[in-house]
Amino acid sequence: MSTVTRKVHSIFTAAALLALLWLGGAACFPGAPTATPEVAAPAEQVREAAAVPTTPPTVAPPPSPPTAVPAPTQAAPVVPTENPQQMAEATAPVTEPVTEPAEAEPSAASKAIFDNIGELEDRAFGYLSELAEELGPRTSGTDLELEAAEFLEHRLEELGYEPVAQDFSWDSPTASINTDAPDHEAPDTNILSGTASGQASAPLVFVSLAKPEDMPPEGLQGKIALIERGEITFGSKVAQVAGEGAVAAVIFNNVSGPFRGTLGGRSQIPAMSLSRADGLALKALLDQGETVEATVAVEDNAVPSRNLIAEIPGSGEGVIVVGAHYDTVPNSVGASDNASGMGALLAVAEAVAGRSFPFTLRFIAFGSEETGLHGSEYYVESLPASDLDDIYLMINLDSVGSGAYLRVSGDRWAASHVLETGQREDLSIAGRTGSARGSSDHLPFREAWVPIIYFQADDLQRINSPQDTMEHINPQLLGDVTALVLDLLENADQLPGYGE
Repeated sequence: MSTVTRKVHSIFTAAALLALLWLGGAACFPGAPTATPEVAAPAEQVREAAAVPTTPPTVAPPPSPPTAVPAPTQAAPVVPTENPQQMAEATAPVTEPVTEPAEAEPSAASKAIFDNIGELEDRAFGYLSELAEELGPRTSGTDLELEAAEFLEHRLEELGYEPVAQDFSWDSPTASINTDAPDHEAPDTNILSGTASGQASAPLVFVSLAKPEDMPPEGLQGKIALIERGEITFGSKVAQVAGEGAVAAVIFNNVSGPFRGTLGGRSQIPAMSLSRADGLALKALLDQGETVEATVAVEDNAVPSRNLIAEIPGSGEGVIVVGAHYDTVPNSVGASDNASGMGALLAVAEAVAGRSFPFTLRFIAFGSEETGLHGSEYYVESLPASDLDDIYLMINLDSVGSGAYLRVSGDRWAASHVLETGQREDLSIAGRTGSARGSSDHLPFREAWVPIIYFQADDLQRINSPQDTMEHINPQLLGDVTALVLDLLENADQLPGYGE
């Protein structure tokens, strides 16, 4: 049964049952006033319901001051109905916070998970340490990322899995400028977003800020414009020199250091940026009165990367994906972002190795997330619609290692269970259902109408920077998130909404 069919079937079943209950009540009390029956909301609306935490999170002392996050709003209790069956199937309004009915006593399997949470913490922290300390930076699309993929492949094989590498590539524009000046080394360059691709060789001309009054009387036909940043937009500068006949534009910073920027649209000529020091060095060559020939190039280059996929075939229908990205930005060991997510994923994979579930359990280590979710986008786009329809839930683990508590967000049927479990076990957790914070690997799945749940810690102030180091990791969060994922896997197929 497809996802759409399951949704429609659920809606009509709930509506029919409530109608029968209402008619039965009217027959028993013929003198009672007639009331309009409540009808369960469609599954799409249920997924977009508002926040559900019932108590503020229990906050453990952080290893460093976390980024301030408002405590979740206390939800109003649901008013019970007289009929237990009706109460179980009634759906809360999608615009108001709700408190879910209390869950049943946790199973023996769930109790065992939280009884061993300390061991799970040690396992996840150990994997995190290997990634951050032994491998270090895992820059997207580089040999460093490839080394990390090979390490993860080896670890999964040690746990008894047969991981499959899914190779892909993404386009990365690069820019360069070279001159014929003796002893002048090619400077580092950055792309200006929206630039045209192409290559040009021509004399270099300095045109100050590239305002109309800065244009030379003879124009810039067949020249490369060297421009200083400031006063008008990058797009205006490039458009101005292009209108004067320039074949390329090079903008240098008006303060120290390099910069990136956007043209606000597509340019007619290649455009790039330089640091102030490199720009002034080019200007100094021109100030000597000599003609300086320059060659500039903006090219699209295919950057290789890979996902790693390992799974446990299930005894029934459906797939649950547990995913995390393993790459980092340049010059960062990515202790929290995202050695922590990968550490928790590997700890989960170790805990369930050799098990069997009613669904297929699929682990995915995504490559090149930091450059635009390239790994998860490629994976989702590579699947036919029928395979996407088989994915009942995608669990995303990203930056779960730093701070005082965990955040969880996502589709109601899964996120509600996780929040209630976290509160029952007195874990430091807060969250909401119906949305997912941040740009991470759950987004391509959500855009394909796959239910998702997203775990993230509350302290994000050092991610994507060299300061994302081991000293800011809170190991307790690793144990908590690993246990919560394991508990969700143990109970997923029993939760209302699973497979709909």
